[in-house]
Amino acid sequence: MTETRAVIDRHIESFNARTPDDEPWSENAELIGPGGTFNGRDGVLEFLSVFQAAFSDGRLTVHSAIVDGADASVEGVFDGVHDGILNSPSGPVPATGKSVSFRWSATYRVHDAELISEHLYFDQLDLLDQLGLLAG
Repeated sequence: MTETRAVIDRHIESFNARTPDDEPWSENAELIGPGGTFNGRDGVLEFLSVFQAAFSDGRLTVHSAIVDGADASVEGVFDGVHDGILNSPSGPVPATGKSVSFRWSATYRVHDAELISEHLYFDQLDLLDQLGLLAG
């Protein structure tokens, strides 16, 4: 296993275990995802905590990864039950009690055993539909 993949795996494990102190994000990290750009370790961890609060059992699973030196492209699935408030850019979404399972993809950059960048993609409409929030 490469150092890059090991750092990404450490992030996934820390997210799933809810252990932010173990997250490998650098102090100057940047995460670009749905809802905007989140800068610095604290900003990235705050973005991730939104999902952890809304889905207390939420888990990331990696299905594939392609690593090229310090860069990696990863695909996976997020599974969880919406049992907490989801603080979205449009305002808070109360718990629906619904299970969700959606695909995600991210490109990462690692430097000195730390994550310095993530560009995260997932289908927001799929998530909203699974939560029952789209008018049918």
